[in-house]
Formats: sequence, structure tokens, C-alpha cells
Amino acid sequence: MLLMKRLVLLAILLLLPSHAFAHAGIISGVERQKLTVSRSTWKSEGRTLTANLLFVRHQLEHIGVNVPESVDFEGGVNEEAVKKALIDKIEVTRQGKACDAVTIVSGDTKDQVTTQIQWQCPGGSEPILVTLGFFDIFDPDHRHLASISDESGARTEVLGAANPVVKITAAPGVSSWLSWSFFKLGIEHILIGWDHLLFLFALILLGGTFKSLFGTITAFTIAHSITLALAALEIWTPGPAIVEPMIGATIAYVGFENLFLKQPKGRWRITFLLGLIHGFGFAGALIEVGIAQTQLATTLLMFNLGVEVGQLMVLAVFLPLVLLARRSKWVVNRAVPVLSAGIGVTGLVLAIMRIVEAVGGG
Repeated sequence: MLLMKRLVLLAILLLLPSHAFAHAGIISGVERQKLTVSRSTWKSEGRTLTANLLFVRHQLEHIGVNVPESVDFEGGVNEEAVKKALIDKIEVTRQGKACDAVTIVSGDTKDQVTTQIQWQCPGGSEPILVTLGFFDIFDPDHRHLASISDESGARTEVLGAANPVVKITAAPGVSSWLSWSFFKLGIEHILIGWDHLLFLFALILLGGTFKSLFGTITAFTIAHSITLALAALEIWTPGPAIVEPMIGATIAYVGFENLFLKQPKGRWRITFLLGLIHGFGFAGALIEVGIAQTQLATTLLMFNLGVEVGQLMVLAVFLPLVLLARRSKWVVNRAVPVLSAGIGVTGLVLAIMRIVEAVGGG
């Protein structure tokens, strides 16, 4: 019993502050998920390959990309820095022979840096292989979303340091692994999304059978699938200034609800409603990707399946530990209320911080 108390107290001391500080620095949009994203479009026409790369300005500030001439931002892009850090690290080949970069044009806005590049490749029916070697200048969690138009049609691929290669086909075919890249992205979105993890942990704290919690989590998945689809299809997309504080409020709700709810049975109903809000938050990972419309249904399906699998992974790890701990009356009567109250307060603080950020303009 004494050992159990000490372990739970240690969990309280480590868990609550870590979440509070994690959210203090990661507040909105993609940054909230710790997942930074850059984008590009690729079009193949005969021997010519054209790419347009887009990066959020703050992602490139540390390489000296910015050359401001006034506080009103009338400066330009340091093209030499862009070329050295990005363009020179892109390798384009066909049949083992390098393609020649023939046109490079860089531009910028207040928030974004864009670069257009054209390559002339050797002839042939073999695919063009593009290796993005610039991931070393970003956070290890950085992802690059490449929208491709070639003989296989239009599609979007998720790339990272572990899989930096894009294959541009010269003959009709189907990219069979595209959807799996979004399946993996869905899993990552849950595992590195601390606010979503905190929400799930609050649901697990009250215990229950795996079957009942599976139903609760599946209701959450179905709900966020609906609103994610609404956002991706551009039918309805509430702004992050509304969605982000509401996600914090959902965490506060389930945390404080734990103080009064004795049995988790039937909790799927309220979880479904709260999941509708989280769906718009998940849309932040996809809405600016430029997903090919021909692949939209498959992309959404696989991303949601990835989210569901990620949630079940969390459930499989933490539920046995929670059920074991709940055998102690002290855990049920003391530790669970303290943890739940801490989660509720964390969610409330998170919601307030995001409101302040929205009002203050970020």
C-alpha cells in the first residue's frame, strides 16, 4: 500500500506539471502538436519536372533566409541561404543520372517563403526519384507534404527524415502506399498530441472494461471523423481561435466530470459530442496539405484509422495500469480525484491561454 501511494504521488508530481508546461509552449495550430509541416507541389511533363516548395517563415529563420529592409517587411529572401540549405539538398535522378536544375525562383510573403524549381531529366520510362535531403535543418518531427501530379494521377505523400524519397512515375500506375503514409500520420498525430492524450487519459482514469472504453473511444473517432470531413471538404471550418480554446475546454470538462461521475458506463454519448470539437483540431494537420481531391476519401479514411489505432495503443498501455492501480481504495478515493482535478485545471488554463493568444493575435 505504501509503495502504491508513493508511485501514484510520483505520477501526480510528474504528470501534471509536464502537461502544463508542454502546453505553455505549444499552443496553437500545427505547432501545438509539435509537428511542423512544409509543403510542395510536383508536376511532371515529359522530361521537365517542376516543383513549388512552401515553408512557413519561422521554420527557416535560423538559416538566415530573411533579409529585412524595414520593420514593415519590405525585405526579400536570402536566395543564397535558401539554395544552400534547401535546393542544393534536393537530389533528382532518373536511371541513376542526375537531372539538371534549370530554373530557380524564390519569393516570399510576410509569413511564407516559396521557391519554384525546374529540372530537365534524361529521357526514358523509368520513374524520376526525388530525395529531399533538407530534413536535417528541421526538428526530427518535421513532415513534408508533397502534392504530386504525374502519369499516375494526383496524390499527396507524407515525407520525413526516415522516408525522404518521392517517386514521380512516367507511366500510368497507382501509388499503393499513399494511404498508408496518412495512416502513419494519424497515429503520430495522437501520440505526439499532448492535449488529445490528456483527454484520453482523463477518460481512462475512471476505469471500466476494455469493451466499454473501446466503445467510448470509437464514438470519439466517429465524431471527429465527421467534423474532419466537413473541414477537409471546406463545407464548414471554424477558425483555430474558436477550436483551440474549445479543445482545452473539453479536457477541463472530462477532468472535472471525473469528480462527480461514479461509473463510466454510457460515457460514449458525451465523448461523441466532444469528439466533434476535436475533429476540427485534427483538421489542422490536413487542411493546408493540398490533398488531391481524387484521393480525398481514401486519405481521410486512412488518417482516421491511424488516429483510432493510436488511441487503442494508448488504451492498451494505460488501461491495465489504471485497472491495477484502482484495486487500491486509496487510489480510487484520493489519487484519481487529485489527478482528475489536475487535468481539469490544466484544460481550463489551456483554454484561457489559447483565448488570450487568439485575442492578442498570436
